[in-house]
Amino acid sequence: MVIEDIAVPVARLADAVGDLQGLFSRHGYAEAVIFGHAKDGNLHFVVTPSFNDQDSARRYQRLMDDVVSLVVDKYDGALKAEHGAGRNMAPFVEREWGSSAYGIMRELKHLLDPDGLLNPGVIINADPHAHLRDVKRLPRIESEVDRCIECGYCEPVCPSRRLTTTPRQRIVVRREVARLTESGADPAMLRALNASFAYDALDTCATDGLCARACPVDIDTGALVKRLRAQTHTAPALARADWVRTHFAVLERLLRIGLRLGHLATKIAGPGALVALTKVSEWLLRVRLPKWNRAMPYASLGKLPITSPQTPQAVYFPACLSRVMGRPPLVPTEPALTETLLTISRRAGVELWIPDDCAGHCCGMPFGSKGYTGAYHAMLRRTIERMWHWSRAGALPIVIDASSCAYTLRSCAHDLDGLDLDRWRGLKILDSVEFICDVLLPRLKPVPCALAVVLHPNCACRKLGGQEKLIAIARTCAREVVVPANLDCCGFAGDRGLLIPELAAAATEKEAAEVNARGYDGYYSSNLTCEMGVSLATGKPYRSIAYLVEEATRAT
Repeated sequence: MVIEDIAVPVARLADAVGDLQGLFSRHGYAEAVIFGHAKDGNLHFVVTPSFNDQDSARRYQRLMDDVVSLVVDKYDGALKAEHGAGRNMAPFVEREWGSSAYGIMRELKHLLDPDGLLNPGVIINADPHAHLRDVKRLPRIESEVDRCIECGYCEPVCPSRRLTTTPRQRIVVRREVARLTESGADPAMLRALNASFAYDALDTCATDGLCARACPVDIDTGALVKRLRAQTHTAPALARADWVRTHFAVLERLLRIGLRLGHLATKIAGPGALVALTKVSEWLLRVRLPKWNRAMPYASLGKLPITSPQTPQAVYFPACLSRVMGRPPLVPTEPALTETLLTISRRAGVELWIPDDCAGHCCGMPFGSKGYTGAYHAMLRRTIERMWHWSRAGALPIVIDASSCAYTLRSCAHDLDGLDLDRWRGLKILDSVEFICDVLLPRLKPVPCALAVVLHPNCACRKLGGQEKLIAIARTCAREVVVPANLDCCGFAGDRGLLIPELAAAATEKEAAEVNARGYDGYYSSNLTCEMGVSLATGKPYRSIAYLVEEATRAT
């Protein structure tokens, strides 16, 4: 994208606009845009030329030659009006100002900068083709990111920015790989980029989608990362993912048993025993396993509470991790999240029903984020079918206690078709934050606790538009509510924080330092893995906002 800003006498502004439009049409830039500041005779224009081949570069050269002739010769105008002359206009400065004035400019430049160290080639440049040289090519790579202009708006929100790469850098590397592959230049650099890409770009991407919210053209680099991850999977890996998807209920039971054994091993032989057991298992299975010793503050849930399907007002679908991990981190005496949400619902006179066959069903995100697309689609369709049945053909809303799962199920339309899509459109899926704020709180009479609490509105909660509702719940139930100025994605990303703990550590570094700079009476969020991530980062017991509501309504 090239933006220029010329000026002409105000009385001739309209004619200049017409002439510019004629130039764009003649040279094949139908997408060109003209805007500016009419009172100053100032016209900005935007063109999007390609420099990927010589014909495109020559076409741009002819356009700029005609623009210069139009402005300088026909209108006696200025080639730069509002912004300074850069490399794009450097070859034409002498033509605009004349040889005498240009000579004075050269002398002044030499007096101030005899060695040519300051902005070499900008404004003062003897090369008549300076605006065409060393222009970085932007080859087409993937449809998800081809419209990126590398502005960098995505970088401040990326959880891996202090560890490996940002979305912009991931795209830049892909483009450089494409250029080097096509040209055959610097094979050593090409090998190095390909070798480091797996960890620096794929493994350490949280795929949280915040980059799309910051991007002016809505590019979700995480979507590309998921597809590239999918391309790395072998047939045995795909078969394992499909087995896990098919036997998901069995996996839930195994994980609950594993958590119990992990706690037992830690009690008997200390944390080192669990680390050793994990390494042995990795060697036997030839796969990288989560560092479950990091999850040890969680207790295995056991069985889900029994609820009645007779007269429910909503269906409660506990997320798969809520069904596996019971009590919140660092607070082993607390009841499970499922029990807590049921408790505050009953206090509000709202009867929830947990289907007795919800085990084995999942939003599919654990498969989709890793690039196991087939397993993700199959799990998603199976869950939508059961939700249609549980909700009595959409008559009952479905409450989910993990914001990331609610977001996945609310934004999956592009992954469904036919009857599944029709059923999805008939479902009303609520994140627990929405359910508590919109349904329960109006029926409850919370007594604000004399507490100062800090919140971690996680990525999914923010993407669902639930941050203000999370804050509203907390303000109803606590004396002081703080959202850290350094709020960031926790980088836990489901299992990333267990597999690649350095990602979560880098992502939470500033937020954790801010939170630990003072004391709080409570720490709350709305997604179990995010709570795990910020708990590990801060050493403080983050838990669901439902626990704060339960405490504030205990007396009522």
